[in-house]
Amino acid sequence: MVSRHPPVFFTSDLHGYGIGNTSWFDDNSPRALAGRCLVDALEYLLKTPKFPAKDWHVVNANAARIVHQCLTDPALARRDILDRVTRHIEEICACIVASRQYRIPFYGDDFWDWASVVDAFCELQSVSATAAQVAKRELDQFRRTVHIRMPSGLAVGDPDQEWFGPGVATRAHHLLDTRAAGFDPDLRHELQAQALERIDRGRYRGRQVSPWQLSWHYGQVVGEFQRAASEQAAELADFAWLAVPLDTGKRALVLARILQGAGAIKDRRTVLQTLEELHRCETPGRPLGQGVIGASIEASLDVLEALWQQLDERDKANINAMLDALRFLHAKANTIGFVVSTPDDIEGLIQAMGPGTLIEQRNAARAIIRHSCFHAVICLGRSMTEVASATAVAIAEHGARWVIMPGRAHALGPALAQATQGARFVGAGPGDLVIATAVAPFRIEIQLRDALSIAEPPFPSEGGLIIPANPELCRLAHEAATTMLDEIGVFFEGMTVTRNGGGTDADISAAVPGALATDETAYVTGLICLSHGIPCLVLQSLEMPSQAHTSPRPSAACRLAVKVAEMLCRRW
Repeated sequence: MVSRHPPVFFTSDLHGYGIGNTSWFDDNSPRALAGRCLVDALEYLLKTPKFPAKDWHVVNANAARIVHQCLTDPALARRDILDRVTRHIEEICACIVASRQYRIPFYGDDFWDWASVVDAFCELQSVSATAAQVAKRELDQFRRTVHIRMPSGLAVGDPDQEWFGPGVATRAHHLLDTRAAGFDPDLRHELQAQALERIDRGRYRGRQVSPWQLSWHYGQVVGEFQRAASEQAAELADFAWLAVPLDTGKRALVLARILQGAGAIKDRRTVLQTLEELHRCETPGRPLGQGVIGASIEASLDVLEALWQQLDERDKANINAMLDALRFLHAKANTIGFVVSTPDDIEGLIQAMGPGTLIEQRNAARAIIRHSCFHAVICLGRSMTEVASATAVAIAEHGARWVIMPGRAHALGPALAQATQGARFVGAGPGDLVIATAVAPFRIEIQLRDALSIAEPPFPSEGGLIIPANPELCRLAHEAATTMLDEIGVFFEGMTVTRNGGGTDADISAAVPGALATDETAYVTGLICLSHGIPCLVLQSLEMPSQAHTSPRPSAACRLAVKVAEMLCRRW
């Protein structure tokens, strides 16, 4: 379930929700810059539309590849966050493959783009079924094409689109050297020779190279071949190209490659000067996901990749603090509201959340919870009026984006024994759990009017309005319940009815055929959520009147509600 209006975060927001010392989040250290670029890349994967056009092939592929490499680095090891972006990675891979071109280069504008996309497929095989399916085929196709095209150079003949130069041969060499088994020695030698060939008077192998692109190429050459590229390394320290008028995005792309090369040969002076120039290219006022370096996500990705190779394990591990802050920003922006009708259910929810749950605030009618996966507010309301207020408070004051109401209800259907062989319907009975697919009212118009303080109840007719549950929340509840049968027992899915003590079970069954249970407040929560456009789910543990509110442990509804919340938070 994806919000139509995803929340927008800025680097400054990380301070408010970080734990411990957050002052370094925005300093000029390499680890802080790498952290900002990483959260920028994560937000890009999570929120930004992934266009399938060829111009976006390399951007999307690099975003998925670099994020995967960082999150799986043993020093960081954030499998929890990787699990959350895996579906976005698969979406990227599927879109790129679906938009594969019919001529060389099959992806992007040139051989550099093509190699980058294939590199991403090879990297992402463990988390993307699409990448696992096409990686070997695409790598073999690239290798065969490079072998054929080597004598004339890896150019596609479109000077307006491709950045032809030694960086192209370097990118091809890096891909085949790291991903292809049995890299042909002759092909390796020829690629290295072309990569180390100098740009002479602005020309490379007969083609023009823009002056500002020289450092972009040489940074990659030095990063790949290091000592063998000593002459190119000397030119990286020449920042005269900065005098050329250039937009911030392209300037940042070149600086990222200089950082890559200078870092590989431990040229500290050039690294420091490059970092200084990169900080001038930062745009911290931009929302995360739109490029905090050079107003372009491409620059953030290139800087992150270059910096990551230069950070030690301790600096990488420290970036976990920024990831935790980002994760809580998402949790806070997607606060889950629990509405309950007894104090026991507040305790039941907290117990079901397990160890490590932090109670941020607590009073008799409300609790604000920081679970390891999500942020929640629990609001208590016993009567219809109190439940209406509790639901409105959860939404309006605490920003609940989802509302789950775990409670207790009375079974309408009899629990019949199986008399003969074959299928037979057995109504929900005490001890069972009901996932409400809809909530309906029964003779509560006056009580609703008083609870909602309106002149007329919001019904199109005297019979009232049946409110369906949110389909996605119902699906999650079904999936969760099927994995918890040993804990919650039998569960049913169907309509429940809210009444205020009036009418017999037979009257209710006649008025609302097929209803499974009755309660005293759930309809009010459904109505408030409907008016605010908030997805709502009602879960009810069925009990006999004599058993109500006596359970010493969390009810099945509370345990299932927490499980649904844990599954829901995997979506952001």
